Amino acid sequence: MGFAAGHQSLDILKELLARVSEQEDKVSQPFYQRYYTALLKHVLAVACDSSQVHVAGLTYYAEVLCALFRAPEFSIKVPLNMENPQQSNIDYIYESIGSDFQNHFDNMNADQIRIIIKGFFSFNTEISSMRNHLRDFLIQIKEHNGEDTSDLYLEEREAEIQQAQQRKRDVPGILKPDEVEDEDMR
Repeated sequence: MGFAAGHQSLDILKELLARVSEQEDKVSQPFYQRYYTALLKHVLAVACDSSQVHVAGLTYYAEVLCALFRAPEFSIKVPLNMENPQQSNIDYIYESIGSDFQNHFDNMNADQIRIIIKGFFSFNTEISSMRNHLRDFLIQIKEHNGEDTSDLYLEEREAEIQQAQQRKRDVPGILKPDEVEDEDMR
């Protein structure tokens, strides 16, 4: 998946989730019951894949994860666990994702996984906090696998560089005359 395709896919998913949440219950609730758990697990699987995260960037994944983890709190009214409809949806998601993480990330204990999932729910209205939480989780995964974690900070580094360049442009005399964009000269 290329850079544009990664953004586009996540944009489509964000739009879909936003529109479903605005629908009447007779439309939204069957959608959630049928597709929510699979969507959540697939997004988490891609977000946890170190070869995929850099494609769209942590912020894009954080935005989608916010929407997905907000839904059980604010939008989903039908039971997601059809085998035990009495179980709360949040408890079901904790158990379901926790089990998947425990099977996939053998370097993490039950308490670490519980905190990771709790963070996903706790930061579901704060994109920057979700991004940082996701990054911390990915660092745990990458360090265990012996992978370099520096790529998880590229988005912030690029923003810092752009801000520094803008600050330099804002101070007269910092840039050489041939580096200054003069609108009168165009």
